[in-house]
Amino acid sequence: MAARVLLVDDDPHILMALRRQIDGRFDTVDAAGGLEAVAAAEAARDTGQPFAAAVCDMHMPGMDGIETLRRIFELSPLTVPIMLTGDCDQHTAIDAINRGHIFRFFIKPIDSSLLIDGILAALRHHDLLQAEARLVENEERWRLALDAVGDGVWDWHPPTGRAFFSHRWREMLGLPAQTGDGSVSEWKQRVHPEDAAALQDQMARLLDGRDQALHSEHRMQAADGSFRWFLARGTVLFRQPDGTAQRVIGTHTDVTERRHMEETLRRQSEQLALLASTDSLTGLWNRRHFLEQAELELQRAVRYGRPVSVMMIDIDHFKRVNDTYGHPAGDAVLRHFAAIIRSNLRKSDCLGRVGGEEFAVLLPESDMEQARIVAETLRRETAVTRVGLDDGTALGITASFGLTSARPGEQQVSDLLLRADRALYAAKDGGRNRVACD
Repeated sequence: MAARVLLVDDDPHILMALRRQIDGRFDTVDAAGGLEAVAAAEAARDTGQPFAAAVCDMHMPGMDGIETLRRIFELSPLTVPIMLTGDCDQHTAIDAINRGHIFRFFIKPIDSSLLIDGILAALRHHDLLQAEARLVENEERWRLALDAVGDGVWDWHPPTGRAFFSHRWREMLGLPAQTGDGSVSEWKQRVHPEDAAALQDQMARLLDGRDQALHSEHRMQAADGSFRWFLARGTVLFRQPDGTAQRVIGTHTDVTERRHMEETLRRQSEQLALLASTDSLTGLWNRRHFLEQAELELQRAVRYGRPVSVMMIDIDHFKRVNDTYGHPAGDAVLRHFAAIIRSNLRKSDCLGRVGGEEFAVLLPESDMEQARIVAETLRRETAVTRVGLDDGTALGITASFGLTSARPGEQQVSDLLLRADRALYAAKDGGRNRVACD
């Protein structure tokens, strides 16, 4: 009998494409949205035939994919969730894993073979979960089933510290077969020092009854010295009348590959966030990100009644640099000038490149006079330094500055930028290489 798989998407064309991709290999049920999917999962559970896996789209109207899979998990913990999405950031991925209990996470469009492999892996995991649920009924069958799907089994006697580790458990760590009684210390001593305290705390909570189950991800050192990530799950099988845990049994799952994928996704998300907010030439904030941060700083100043000033800056005769020395020289000038500004500002100041040769600065906790001092410092530093070009030329540049400060009740950065821009034009009309205020 083919495994039952729930397919969830609000787009009927995508549902049809999913069915076509898996090519009838599974007994599928369609759900055109979150509410319909939850109802189908509940009905399947009530008939004693819960879905083995649920493949769900992330973005759906009404109930999104994360909430849908969370509710399905509550109704049917043995149904293994798979998430499909066309885009993903770090926060969404973490939320999906933590709240939706996601087993696999795929970015669309997805190759048919990858999708089928993911569903097959989910079915194997579903088998594992079913085996765990039958632990009390038939412990030995449970161990064999878990070993068959690749997990290691452990059986711990807390009063003595004795422990049995299955062949698969030892195989995952590259250890020789166990002979005679083992010790739980064989597990604990292999845990990474950074993870040991958290694992010890979770074990203590399980033993004293504060937690009903152990669920811990931690690194363990293999026989070759490398560290791999494992998910440990366990439960107290038997307690003494006084509540003392007598026997604890559980599994270890190697999740190294998943953790590496999560880390890769995290780094990619950070890189994308940086690219989305940064000017690639100067490394400064781009116009959009500068405006976002400036709005936040202005609102903070208004809320607490603190001064804030804005500065618009323009490199004098920049077009002449490009026309005379070429665009690579112009790029060198922009990078040089950005470095001057950055090195003379505080970490709390907002700095961005908002145009070709235009830069903007927001100075929190600074009134007009304080902003004027900063601007004069930047103007002098710019005028006395030289930009070294590839042909050996030491090029001198100057810049003009327009300043303004927030007025009582003013809440729009655009108003400050308009006045600062007006002051900038006054500085340029006055002969350039100067500071003007509005």
